[in-house]
Amino acid sequence: MTSRERGLCIHRGSIPVVDTEYDFETDDSATEAIIWALADAADVDPTDLPSLFDYVDPDALNALFDREDTAVAGDTILSFQVDTWNVFVRSDGRIRVCDGTRPTDPQPVFESTIG
Repeated sequence: MTSRERGLCIHRGSIPVVDTEYDFETDDSATEAIIWALADAADVDPTDLPSLFDYVDPDALNALFDREDTAVAGDTILSFQVDTWNVFVRSDGRIRVCDGTRPTDPQPVFESTIG
């Protein structure tokens, strides 16, 4: 079986600390959901985080993930780093934040559980 037949599989090398989902119908934007996930991971108020503009273009992120049809648009995963946090966003709305200071053996981003 080829990797294409198995589907998209992206690996992470750090410990997941936050798993959440962006709800296309009720959340204001994908960017806001990511900011809240990062704040949860860092255990700080969202206003205490560095500007997301320093790491990723929030307008482009919202354009990529705010469409109602992204859940059926295929396997799209965006990953970027904010300080020591590794952020993964999938087209179905899943968001995973990993602690880059806690390395681990490579594992699929969205197939493992937080432990």
